[in-house]
Formats: sequence, structure tokens, C-alpha cells
Amino acid sequence: MPNADSSQLDVVVIGAGIAGLAAATALRHHNVTVLEQSRLKEEVGAAIHLGPNAAKIALGWGMSLDNLNSPETQWYHELGHDGKTHFKIPIFARKEFGAPWLLNHRVDLHNELRRLATTEAGEGKPATVRTAARVVQIDPEAGVVELADGEKIHADVIIAADGIHSVGRTAVLGQKLVANRSGHSAYRALIPRDRLLDNPRALAILDGDEKGMGLTTFMGSDRRLVAYPCRKGTLLNIVAIVPDSEAESSTEEWHVQGDPEKLLKSFENFCDDAKFILRAAPSCNLWQLREQDPLETWTKGRVILIGDAAHAMLPHQGQGGGQAIEDAEALAVVLPTSTPASAVPERLQLAEKIRYERATRIQSYSREKALGPKPGEKVVNAQEHAAYNFGYAGARGYAEKHGIALPASA
Repeated sequence: MPNADSSQLDVVVIGAGIAGLAAATALRHHNVTVLEQSRLKEEVGAAIHLGPNAAKIALGWGMSLDNLNSPETQWYHELGHDGKTHFKIPIFARKEFGAPWLLNHRVDLHNELRRLATTEAGEGKPATVRTAARVVQIDPEAGVVELADGEKIHADVIIAADGIHSVGRTAVLGQKLVANRSGHSAYRALIPRDRLLDNPRALAILDGDEKGMGLTTFMGSDRRLVAYPCRKGTLLNIVAIVPDSEAESSTEEWHVQGDPEKLLKSFENFCDDAKFILRAAPSCNLWQLREQDPLETWTKGRVILIGDAAHAMLPHQGQGGGQAIEDAEALAVVLPTSTPASAVPERLQLAEKIRYERATRIQSYSREKALGPKPGEKVVNAQEHAAYNFGYAGARGYAEKHGIALPASA
């Protein structure tokens, strides 16, 4: 049954990834339980952008830059596969958008969000995180989650932050959807600084220049190599995107082992600096890039989808994690402390109304950037959508701009 106490809602969050922990942090003014199917020993070792749109929100929650140790993006440098510069532009994220553009080690960001969600020191109540709790079924109208061991948990709000293979999405839509193949796969690797010392140009991609650190992309017609520093510049993160035909063993999972020799062969026509970086990778993971077509709805009854469960997108805008954080912030706006349980379905629809158009547009931008320029085609600045991506005033600002009425107490 819904919680009779209208001041605080019982919230179940499915999934303890970035989306789930962001939601747990944003909703500390309610009673939050996070259900995670894994043992949550550690997130996958890779890196992730956090643009100023999301960094501003997370910093407002109390995120510590000292804990993250994340370089700030001061420039973006795009080169061709031959190593010739297409353009190098300065980035003024703090000045233009009011927050930094952070280059995070994924484990560090995940740990910081978990701290924010569960610390006793924060405002509200710490979330409870239950591991080895696999959700197998959801009743959206009754607000009931069933676990693999048969346990049933009642909630006023169920937030499905369970990723691309979402159980929540099946419950909301009434059918199981399979994400679309993009035609590309991505190798990921983290390279320690000492493995780059023999190439000053490669080392400069990690260490940056007099203006600071930034992102570098070597762009080919059907593949690219993206490189940027993380963890105080001690590691160089690389993402090497290749056609699926050259990565037949890829899956949607991040932990599948990649073949460094196949990775290098896929970039054999790239410049020496790019190949040096690839050879420096001690190991690599491989996964297939998939995305979801825009869903008809994200909500049903007491359930709402967020993050990849709602709007899985390709990585070419670096906004997957950021959009999940925006989703979480919107939930806090539409579900203030005074929200009665009876109003939850309507409030979740309101959250979708605030978030759907923007997340769907960024999905589209990411799809547009899936391929590099064709032969003879003008090189387009990959940051052309930065103003839209980064210039987000939060759920309240979006609602005001678009004439969306918020609850009186929001």
C-alpha cells in the first residue's frame, strides 16, 4: 500500500549505477532504497565526461572535486587520421556555463555519488543500498517490485535506473525491447602515464599545455580515437570506435576483453602518434555501441525510467551520464517533501514532460556524430551542440521556459 505519511515517500531505485545513485542522492528527502543485482564490488574501470550541465547539478548536491581528482576540459583538439589538425578550440566551461566540464575516472564518480547518496552527514536521510537484489518483475500500478528470491517490496515510487537491459522498461511498455546496433563497437583502455614517456606528442595529450588539459580526437571516415586524461592526469583514457565488422566478438557489456592486436590493426592507416597511444594500452575492453529509439513513454503508474533505461544513447556527445543526472534532478523537483502518494503517477508524468524532449534531442545529436566527415565533406566542429548540451538551467529553468507548471511546493 502507498505510504500513508504524505511528507515522505517510499522510493525504490532499481540499479546502483550512475543514474540510480544520482536519483538516490536527489531524493534524500524521501525514504530511498536502492536495489542492485550485483555485489557492487567496483564499477568498471573507464572514464566518463561530466559536462557543466550535469556538474552544476552534482556540485549542488555536494559533490567534492577533491574526491573526484578530475581534470577540467580547457580545450578540444580534433585531428585527421593523418595527424593533421582540423581545429583546436578553447573551452571556457566555467565562464560560459557556470560549472566545469569534468573528465572523470568512472570508479571515482561512482564512488562519489554513492557517498552522496549514503552519507549520514548530508541533508535528509541516507539511502539504503541492497546488493545481490535482482528485480525480476514490477507491478507499476500497485507499486510492487519482486526480487529473484520471491521477496516483494512495496513503494510509492519506483525508479528504473537499470540500464539498457531494463526490467523496468519492459514493465512500462508491456514488451521487451532490444536496443539497436549502431554498426560500431568501442574499445576502451586506461593508459598509465609512464607508458607514454617515449613520445612527447602523445604525452602532451595527457599532460595538456599551458592552458590546461583537454580532449583529443583522431578522426577517420568510419572510425575514431578519442583520448583524454583522468584521475589527476595520471591516466590517459582512450575510446577507439571501429566498425562492427572489425570487432565481431563485441557485446553491449563493458567487461568483455578486447584483442590489442585487432585494435591496432583497425587503426593501421592512422598516424604514428595514434598508433603509439594504442600500443601503449596494457589491455582493452570491447563493447558494442547500441542505442534505443525514443520510447513512447517513460512512465506507467508508479514507475519511471531514467538514464539508459529511458534514453540509451551513443557516446559521441559525452552526455549519457549527464542526462541521467538531469533526470534525477527533475525527479527531486516534481517530488518535493510534501508530495502525497496519490499524486505520484501524475508527478512522474510531469518529470517525463520536462525531460523527454531534451534527452531525445541529445540522443539525436549523438547519432548525427556517429560517423566522421565523408571524403571531401567540410569538417564540422564536434562541439557545435555544446551550447544546447551544456546550457541547461535545470528542471525548474526548463519548465519555466517551456510553460510547464510545477507543483506549488516544488
